[in-house]
Amino acid sequence: MNSSSPASTDRLRILWLRVGGCQVQHNGGAVYSYHLMKHLMAHCQVHVLESHKVADEGGSETVSYAHKRECVFSQFMEEWAPRRLFSFLWPIARNLFASREPFSLTMFHSESFARRARELEQSGRFDLIIADGLYVAPVFASWKGPRTTPVILLQHNVEALIWKRLSELQRHPFMRLFFNEMARRMKRREPELCGLFDGVTTISYEDGIYHRDIYRLPNILGCVPAGANPDARGLPPAVLEQTAAPCIAFLGTMNWPPNADAAFWFIEKMLPVIRQTMPEVRFRVIGRDPPEALKRLAAADKGIEVTGKVEEVVTPLRECAMLVVPLRAGSGVRLKILQAMAAGVPVVSTSVGAEGLHVRDGHEIVLADDASALSDAAVRLLNDSSLRRTLAANALQRVTNDYSWNRSAEILAGYGAELHHRKMTCVNAA
Repeated sequence: MNSSSPASTDRLRILWLRVGGCQVQHNGGAVYSYHLMKHLMAHCQVHVLESHKVADEGGSETVSYAHKRECVFSQFMEEWAPRRLFSFLWPIARNLFASREPFSLTMFHSESFARRARELEQSGRFDLIIADGLYVAPVFASWKGPRTTPVILLQHNVEALIWKRLSELQRHPFMRLFFNEMARRMKRREPELCGLFDGVTTISYEDGIYHRDIYRLPNILGCVPAGANPDARGLPPAVLEQTAAPCIAFLGTMNWPPNADAAFWFIEKMLPVIRQTMPEVRFRVIGRDPPEALKRLAAADKGIEVTGKVEEVVTPLRECAMLVVPLRAGSGVRLKILQAMAAGVPVVSTSVGAEGLHVRDGHEIVLADDASALSDAAVRLLNDSSLRRTLAANALQRVTNDYSWNRSAEILAGYGAELHHRKMTCVNAA
């Protein structure tokens, strides 16, 4: 499908359905959605309907990423965090033995949200609906009555792939069994849900290929890539200057299991090796909801800092000489890498961490896949300020040239305009 005709998207009326808000971009999904909506507002009307748990902050209609916002408050489950493990035991057990649904898809279900979404669709006020992520998809599985407005599912990840990779990292037999079962259920359910939509977009070309080749879905529209906002200040002093106690950053929402696994793996396997060469090196974990075990490690080691929730990530990130992304599980695109590239901070990552980003090893990023190679790469960058500057400058230039949020929004709007035109043609022909 051709996405290069944004002029036809003028005044497209979009209903955007989302679990949670984007006022604070505390994870990659919120960053992705926020910038797409904000840039769509330049040539479309954006009305967002958000589902929140009752304890969330109240939602005013005025936000920077939509012309109008509605919030539906429901009594769904708390967001997962390691400290809430015991509150999840009974719901997990009930799901395993009394349901065929993947547990994660049941956590945020809200009938009042689904009902309001149906009311808005049937009002005839919108040309297009965008379902923001797979957690919104169950709304359409229970849809009753005809649907006249075309709907796009905005896929952030291949959820089944995340669960499968996580299952391979589990040490405890019960956790391995649980993750394997969730991966099996998600691999069955994810394509079923994707098939309910007029079109599906993915965040990377690789995810699009997976949806077409593995899931055999005929409704994949194409890729809506992530973007970035290049820092006008250029490379930060922490990258340009050589110091005796450099800081290595890790960035990510810490209640997401792949991020927690990556941080613990780095501390256990890589940080001690790096300190053999550079004893004063520091490690900074930037991200909300850190596990208690991670906080204890930081309390026992003055060279480990756990920031918890921060208002914005650029400032603490630019105080570091490099970013490490030692992810062993995940899917989609790691916006943390684009954020670091845009901030002028060089990146060392696993191949899984850099999936979906067409960056060149040794030119805009350094790739390594085992603990030894990751440690060596980190030491090399910490000891070579010229290499840091070159990698960071190349990455910043790449972001400036190739990663535009405005272009990503135009691509999404183009897909929507084409679906709307097709729907209107069918209605007029009938």
